[in-house]
This record gives sequence, C-alpha cells and structure tokens, in this order.
Amino acid sequence: MKHILILIGAVCFFSVNLTAQSKRPDNMKKDIATYQIGDIVQDFKLPNTDGKLTSLSDYKDAKGFIIVFTSNVCPFAIANEGRLIDIHNKLAPKGYPVIAINSNEGDAENIETMKKKVNEEKMPFAYLKDDASVYAKFGATKTPHVFLLDNNWIVQYMGSIDDSAKDPENVDEEYLVDAVNALMNNRTPEPTMTKSIGCPIKRGGHAGGKGRKGPPSPAVLLERMDANKDNKISKAEAEGPLAADFDRLDANNDGELTEAELSKVKPKKRKSH
Repeated sequence: MKHILILIGAVCFFSVNLTAQSKRPDNMKKDIATYQIGDIVQDFKLPNTDGKLTSLSDYKDAKGFIIVFTSNVCPFAIANEGRLIDIHNKLAPKGYPVIAINSNEGDAENIETMKKKVNEEKMPFAYLKDDASVYAKFGATKTPHVFLLDNNWIVQYMGSIDDSAKDPENVDEEYLVDAVNALMNNRTPEPTMTKSIGCPIKRGGHAGGKGRKGPPSPAVLLERMDANKDNKISKAEAEGPLAADFDRLDANNDGELTEAELSKVKPKKRKSH
C-alpha cells in the first residue's frame, strides 16, 4: 500500500509539472509588446512637417486611421508615394486619413528632408518624425508598412498596401483599400495580415541596446524581423548584419532561417585600433 501511494504521488507531481510547462509559451507571448490584430493602439504625439505636434486624438471626425511607416529614400516607399496620396484623397473624406511616419535615422531621413519631400510631392497627409517609440510599439519592420485602425483605434489590418510592391501598374489585390471598404461596411477585413515588403527601418544601434554583449538571441531576431509570424526569417525580412550573413546561415539553401540556424549568428568582430 505504501508503494502504491508513493507511485500515485509521483504521477500527480509530473502531471502538474507538465501542465505548468505547457502554459509557459502562452505567458511568454503576452510579454511581446508589439501590436497584433485586435489590439487597441495608444495615442502618440510626434512632430509633423508643419512644425506642430500631431496625435490621433487631433482627428476629431476620423472613423479610422491608415498609419504608414515610410521613408524619404527607400525605393519601395518612393514607389508607393503616389498610391498613398490617391488613397488619402479618396478615403480621408470618408473618415480614413493617411498618417505617414518616418522612423529612420540619418541625414536623408531627418525632419528637414521630410519637409522637402512633402513640398516636392505635394503630400496632403501628415508626415511625422518618430523618436523610435512608436514604430517599436507597432512592430513595424519595413518601409512601407501599413496598419489600419478602426474608430476604436483597434488594429484591423497590417502589412502591404497591395500586391505589387514596386509597380503600381501591376496591382491585382488592393489589400489596404479592400480592408477599409470592409470596415465601412461593418465587415472584418480579409485578409487581416499580409507580408510587408520594403526596406528595413534603420535605427543606428537602437535595436541592440547600449552595453549588450554578443548578437541578439534567435527569439529576439524572430520578434524583430519575422513579419508574417511563421517562426522563420526570409531573405526579404532579414535586416542589417543578418542580411549580410544570410547565405552562410541558410544551411539548406531554402531562403529561410529557422530558430536553429539563427542560433549560429556570431558577434561582429571589432577592428583593433
């Protein structure tokens, strides 16, 4: 009888332990602080090219927002400027204005060159300069990267403007416009997420953090670059040093890096002076 009680106790212990372990991934997911479909976006206030600070709450009559992370110089962003102007002109009167945000660092991306871009291209929408706090919350990785919010500031769509990243003449699927039309007809957008294709958002040294030793962990790299959330990083999604080292790490040459392959990332060697 004593041996039977000990055996029952051991089985109960392992059952409880396995149950606790199975719940850990869900708890870990909650720690990721980037917006997902269905999340409510917090208001922000950023400098606009008109010299004022602009926030979502400034748009009193908005029924939603088309937030686009973009760039002055990225070829993909430039190829979509005309499309964004057309989309704003058509949808802003219906309550869905475009708000463009530049989160890149560098002289070609500063507020003065942004003002020049607005004047040259006659952009009719707000063009805001991010201090890195906003794009980090959205989890934006590319330019352009679109996020559609409804009247409750809930993320309803994220990804690409359409299915032709560079050539507006080859567009078959207008993902963003279709998503807005769905909201205006009280329907859920379908799809709610597409892959953003463009240039990586560049923040010199920001991603790593001051004093960090060694390369980021595979989990951090996936969180930062895995735009379509398939637990792999494609060549198009890879940024910075990872993009330069992609071919070496891609052991099976399938154009994607798994968590196992990402674990082989090596720290960049510093030059001795």
